[in-house]
Amino acid sequence: MDKSLSVKSEGKGITISLGRGPYQNNGASPWYAYIGLGTTAQPLKFSFDTGSNFIWVTSSLCGSDTCHHYGGKEFVYDKSTSFSWISTKPIDVDFGPWGSMQVQTGKDIFTLTPDILDQMDNGLVSVSSDIYLAESYEGSQFEELDWDGGIGIPSTTDLSDVHAVYQSYRGMVPSKEPEPTSFHFVQSLVDQGVVNAKRPYVAFLTDIDSKRGQVAFGQLNQDYRESREYLFLPWEPYSIASVAYIWTSPLTTFAVGDEKLIEEGDSSEPTYFFSLDSGSSQFKGDPSLMNEAFKLTSLYGKDVTIELGKTDRNETGKLVISSSIYDVLIEEGDGKGKSISQFAPLDGMKDLVLVGSVLMDYLYTVYEYNIVSDGSQSLITPVGMWIFNKLDGPKIITTKQDSVARIFHS
Repeated sequence: MDKSLSVKSEGKGITISLGRGPYQNNGASPWYAYIGLGTTAQPLKFSFDTGSNFIWVTSSLCGSDTCHHYGGKEFVYDKSTSFSWISTKPIDVDFGPWGSMQVQTGKDIFTLTPDILDQMDNGLVSVSSDIYLAESYEGSQFEELDWDGGIGIPSTTDLSDVHAVYQSYRGMVPSKEPEPTSFHFVQSLVDQGVVNAKRPYVAFLTDIDSKRGQVAFGQLNQDYRESREYLFLPWEPYSIASVAYIWTSPLTTFAVGDEKLIEEGDSSEPTYFFSLDSGSSQFKGDPSLMNEAFKLTSLYGKDVTIELGKTDRNETGKLVISSSIYDVLIEEGDGKGKSISQFAPLDGMKDLVLVGSVLMDYLYTVYEYNIVSDGSQSLITPVGMWIFNKLDGPKIITTKQDSVARIFHS
């Protein structure tokens, strides 16, 4: 190999370590990565969040009476020599049931440290991005947040088809004026040549016992290369167009024990959607569905069965989730010391079943993009989600495939 050709320019990807804070009953993932922000880099805890479409950080704009959170740190923007303002006009960012966050908008450099420092020719990867600097947020759910900020990994950044009444999950506030901010984290890694267009993947693998995990950009864990215990969940936009950036796929059935709460309908159009959100923890979504699921699981502790996707035998894929997975010990905050069934309603999120670390901790999860280049720029679009049973974990995916996953042999 030409010694002048750096690993970075070859697009071999990057794997970053995750740590785990205490599990709190606020619906947010306990997982985060230490990322440097600014120059000189300030180490802060960031969630890589597939359930949002923006980047934000708790900042020194916050007063002493607000922005209280378990992560405990803030970005001191005036100590960064690379920071610049985009707009000091405060705007609201909607966090759905959590309330809103007041922010100002700037731009700075994120420094990513690979697990193996010689993955890259210089040991580090830098991404310049716009960022929302929080100046105010409050509430018990924010107070229990284990991280200092979030880096959105949306399925799509195209909200041009939003015509319905706006309903936020965790998203930028839409405006009739041109949006001055730009949040394209994965796109930036592709444009820099860190992620190869032939390997457009973001993958998560975590371990509760060791409190260690990894998120990989442009890399796959080869331990799963021969696995037949997987499902591909093709991306299809959620029926509420304004949150089409979340990673969703059609869902067929949802049951607690023998009680079917969702049954496959006669229509060819999907009625319910399933989403894997790396920034969340518990099951959330359709209020009536989640309230019923919480009641039944709390009372009886029966298995939850979800059907979705297809195997290469054209069978509907099946997940079976036991009470040992959805009943979680609350380690800090409200309910500390209790084991609580992790099903919670999300107002306005009709026909949605969304889940984060409660399920993802027992799976190897890969988000796949498609990257198309017109010669001058690359465009990334969502393909779908891949989930694999962990090699040493419970058999949550109970259907099997005849062949290995396409992503390992494409």
